[in-house]
Amino acid sequence: MSVRPRFVATLSSRRVMYMRRLVYVRRWPLIAVTLGLALTIGVSALPAQGTHRSAAVSASPPTNRIGPSPSVTQTQIPVPTPMPTKANATLAPAASDDFAPIGSVLLSVPAQSQLPDLPNGCEVTSLSMLLTAGGTPVDKDVLAREQATDPTPPVFSGPPGDFYSISRWGNPNTAFVGNVEGYGYGIYHAPLAKLLNSKTHGHALDLTGRPFSEILARLRLGTPIVLWTTSTFQPPTRWVTWTTPEGPVRATPLEHAVLLVGYTRDKLVVNNPLTGRQEQVSPAPFIAAWQQMGKQALTLTR
Repeated sequence: MSVRPRFVATLSSRRVMYMRRLVYVRRWPLIAVTLGLALTIGVSALPAQGTHRSAAVSASPPTNRIGPSPSVTQTQIPVPTPMPTKANATLAPAASDDFAPIGSVLLSVPAQSQLPDLPNGCEVTSLSMLLTAGGTPVDKDVLAREQATDPTPPVFSGPPGDFYSISRWGNPNTAFVGNVEGYGYGIYHAPLAKLLNSKTHGHALDLTGRPFSEILARLRLGTPIVLWTTSTFQPPTRWVTWTTPEGPVRATPLEHAVLLVGYTRDKLVVNNPLTGRQEQVSPAPFIAAWQQMGKQALTLTR
């Protein structure tokens, strides 16, 4: 009977015992090495001192612009709501003389004619229409008699009667200049506002100098406005300047006043005392003429 298998089994058991002793003797160095590797890996995974968590997240490799990779968990950082500042605050539209209609307006005010009695009475005729709209009708002839007048006769430097040859005359800023039924010029907003106040117990509202956008806003409230423009509704190209006791006056023979009663998307609607009709006019040249006439405007507070 052979003894080799038993010898092999004995040798194998001795080798196993030897290996167990070797592992047992050297277990502490192995444990130390394992702990050292674990600590090294853990410390390297922590963010550097002074680095915010968000910086550590952003340091990770970039993903595509469509969205984050499904295998990467990203921390959601809330975005604060910006406080309103002068830079991002919404500003109200600035007032201007541009024609910027909001909807359309048409007030029911009967048109009046200044002719034939008052060839120079466009202002008092427009004022009579305004008073009628305000519920206090006053005849234009009554207003013509009661308006302030300047009796200063015109002085001509050229042919008598030539408007562009006038060198000295009255001041429309204080009273009606000339004769409302004959050779005359007109009257401006300040003395006409006094006449309006006397008929309405102080309810005249002088909007002279205000932007045209404010004129339209007042119209939308339901009150028509007397405006100074020209009889052609175009800016004049020729002027004359004469002297008065209060100073020089720059004038045009086309000076005219109308009552603004409405507007459409692209037109202004006025009661024209020169024709006695309601007319639609182009805004741009009308506003340009109104500007040249000093942006004069007069209405009621109610």
